[in-house]
Amino acid sequence: MELSRGVVVALGGGGMRGVAHLGVLQVLARAGVPIRGVAGTSSGALLGALWVLEGEGAVERVRQFVGSKRGRRMPDFHRLGQGSLWERARLAWQVGTLIFRKALLSEQQMLEYVGFFLPEMPVERMPVPFVAVATDTHTGEEVRLTRGSLVRAVAASSAMPGLVAPLLVEGRYLQDGGAVAEIPVGAARELGSPVVAVEVSEGLAPAFPGKDGVARAMLRAAAMGWQALRRRLLAEADAVIAPAVNHLHWADYHAVDEAVAAGEAAAREFLDRVAGTRREPPAPSWREAG
Repeated sequence: MELSRGVVVALGGGGMRGVAHLGVLQVLARAGVPIRGVAGTSSGALLGALWVLEGEGAVERVRQFVGSKRGRRMPDFHRLGQGSLWERARLAWQVGTLIFRKALLSEQQMLEYVGFFLPEMPVERMPVPFVAVATDTHTGEEVRLTRGSLVRAVAASSAMPGLVAPLLVEGRYLQDGGAVAEIPVGAARELGSPVVAVEVSEGLAPAFPGKDGVARAMLRAAAMGWQALRRRLLAEADAVIAPAVNHLHWADYHAVDEAVAAGEAAAREFLDRVAGTRREPPAPSWREAG
């Protein structure tokens, strides 16, 4: 693969695992690989846009968020059943309230969260071509946002069902693009080629036949379907970079440095393979989580 003319990146969703995208992009930039376009889904859209505008300063911006009042108010869902009695009770109460609410965050709160990272500007004025991928709530169709408010486009792409109500964008209610295009390879292809997909999905949970409860068994079966879709999407990319972050929870807000380091390591392996110094690709990241 010829990298000197640049690549278009397809950045997948994965919550805080998506911070690995910043490590990948930093290594590519330092190696002199131009980024000629960015397509992002969910956290891939947020962090891709942040990197386009801030460059290596994007990592510090994420650290600032984690340490801010906004960041501290985000529930650590991955810590259910952990911590002190008070911490467990507080998190259980936060999760329990979701049963009686339409969403954890209002539209305005979601826009404020995204606004912490990104300025209010038109998508079409981004320094490089950019597209945020969302899902039409009514039809289930993939929606590619290439114009209008950057903050609203990224917020819609990141609106996880149940946590954030769908956002109205150009007459359509949109939610997290991960439902139909977790890794937006098709959207990236419209921006150019070659397309390098960065996959930061959660690993498939281990199976315990005959011991899994109903909820766990159903969720794992659904995860198998997402895994199969993910494989089909990745097959359409010219190359795949898969940082080793599958073990991290999407809400692990304190794994910033670990995720960045994983992204950097995966990008260096990718560059070595392209240069011919490594022949074997890294293990596919849809393996079971340990």
